[in-house]
Amino acid sequence: MVFHASAVEIDGGAVAFMGASGKGKSTLAASFATNGFRFLTDDGLMVEAREGDYQVMPSHPSIRLWLDSKTALIAPDTPAAPALEFTSKSRLLAGGRIAFCDQPRPLRRVYFLGDGSAPALRFERLASADALIELVKHSFLLDIEEREMLAAHFDELSALASQPIYYRLDYPRRYEDLAAVREAIIQHASQDSETP
Repeated sequence: MVFHASAVEIDGGAVAFMGASGKGKSTLAASFATNGFRFLTDDGLMVEAREGDYQVMPSHPSIRLWLDSKTALIAPDTPAAPALEFTSKSRLLAGGRIAFCDQPRPLRRVYFLGDGSAPALRFERLASADALIELVKHSFLLDIEEREMLAAHFDELSALASQPIYYRLDYPRRYEDLAAVREAIIQHASQDSETP
């Protein structure tokens, strides 16, 4: 299963941020990765079912950022990769300044990002049915004409959606507030997922 999401490692588990383009997934990942928390993936989140658990696979060790996020979060001498043809985002390489996790980590939380219209940071628990809708919305399907593949994919998503790990997350989009947002996510992600 592959999703339009970023993920970081917190306390040995993967915490994912899902949302449409421009919702802040890469900015959040970069904020964590430049403050001692390793990121697993920036844009394409691959999840594999393994022995009763779901593992997030690491992807390419780079983060793509728009200029404003790059200016706010990334040190000027951070190594960069050549730009990609399909985007004007800068591609910053993991290393001494951007921490990267190159091993799979168990999926512990998924936050579906709002549009930044919330007056203050808020978490909202999602029921499995709502989580399934969001997972479908943010998943990559390679061939929508292949019915058997679609059915299998939907079954996999349904099983994944049954995990009690899904929340909506919204907060005002201000770079100066990112430290407080990180701390709130760290605290929230460390709570028992069975507790609302």
